[in-house]
Amino acid sequence: MSFNTYTVAGALIAADLVNSPAADGPALTALLAGYEVWVPAVTPPLAAEINAWARQLRGVFVAGDPGQRAGCADELLVAASCSPRLVSHDGLPHHLHYAPLEASPPARVRALTAAGLAQVIADGEGHRLGQCQREVCPEVFVDVSRNGLRRFCSVRCANVVNVSRHRARRRDAAG
Repeated sequence: MSFNTYTVAGALIAADLVNSPAADGPALTALLAGYEVWVPAVTPPLAAEINAWARQLRGVFVAGDPGQRAGCADELLVAASCSPRLVSHDGLPHHLHYAPLEASPPARVRALTAAGLAQVIADGEGHRLGQCQREVCPEVFVDVSRNGLRRFCSVRCANVVNVSRHRARRRDAAG
């Protein structure tokens, strides 16, 4: 899997936002800073906008088939008014920005996450966007593993499911 930094950031930010549906301003500011996305401090009203967007992002991760997943991502691109621009700043080489730097934090997050998810799908890697297969876990993820076969959000969820299956097999064998 070869993501460019900006694309993987958009898709990973989308997953983190979906997994943190009620994050407050400082948490969202820190989340974005962790991906080197600069935004001014996220205020409570801006956090509410970003959290509402996060609820819309979930559809891409849980869509049943590739066509539905692509349709969801396309709807997000339209809703985000995503308009890529080739820019250079701070001594960096030219790269794509999906919203102007002057745009509000929610507008920038909408454009970045919609474009990141759409690019993963356009690259033929939409199967790498998923929801944890543990029944009680709502977490979503972007599978950046080499083989692209991830089914769980974490080793913990995988272990819980595997131990449960193992115990069920032992019960059935003993029974």
